[in-house]
Amino acid sequence: MTERSFFNFDWESGDSDRLDPTPWGRRFHDLTPPVEDSVLDGTFDEDQLPTHSEIIELIETLHAGESSPFLPRPKSDRPHSVHLPEHYEARYAYPLVVWFHGDGSSEEELASVMPNISERNYIGLALRGDVRSGDGYRWSTTDEAVRELIDDVESLVLSLRRERHIHSERIYLAGFGSGASAAMELLLHKPEWFGGAACFYGSLPLVPFSQRQAHELRDKRVLLAATTNARSGNARGLIAAGRLLNASGVRIGTRFYQDYGTAPTVKMLSDINHWLMDDVCSSVT
Repeated sequence: MTERSFFNFDWESGDSDRLDPTPWGRRFHDLTPPVEDSVLDGTFDEDQLPTHSEIIELIETLHAGESSPFLPRPKSDRPHSVHLPEHYEARYAYPLVVWFHGDGSSEEELASVMPNISERNYIGLALRGDVRSGDGYRWSTTDEAVRELIDDVESLVLSLRRERHIHSERIYLAGFGSGASAAMELLLHKPEWFGGAACFYGSLPLVPFSQRQAHELRDKRVLLAATTNARSGNARGLIAAGRLLNASGVRIGTRFYQDYGTAPTVKMLSDINHWLMDDVCSSVT
């Protein structure tokens, strides 16, 4: 996948002129042999290399400026959960799955969702819905709620990127029920931020796209899932939403399931993994 991402740290030539070389110059100077040495030593102390968080801080400094998306943001106070893959490797850039739980649940379900998607392939981030629902929460998609969600996702993803190695062009949204609706709203409002969204049993917004949105949505991947249970009636809405998205150049995948419960099944979560890996593998080849 080659589309640009808000969370990408690409930078323009000349930006390094704004960088304070201290202490970076000192750290890299330690790795440089004296000029008088005629033979270079092929070994070095790995502990002297900058850490991932220090590298991210350095690149953010390169983006310094009033229009920079990497200026300090207010820290989000929305409850959230993070899941790391088994045998996390700091040198590997992991795809990130931002999970939106279903009605009556919370961000804590990430601990059961991610292992059923994959134990090894992704880092997971889950946020709590903004409306009380039974013993848990659900998601509101009012304009104000969506604006707050955009701010919270921005803050939490940037904060997580400073701590963990995340591939900026492989950040995906996924959700169930009202969480699927929230995921789609976020993709439609900020398509340049994400690689796509997997939406299971959500009520999808059927609204016209602006020219900017349509351009940014082109070639994004969206997985839409509905149930064959006639009582739910969401299959017709899924088809209508799929047609509208497809007309904007979105690459649509669909799944139909007989089950219609209150939480995603193991089969659904496994399908998310296959859908994600199709994109990851295609971008590599």
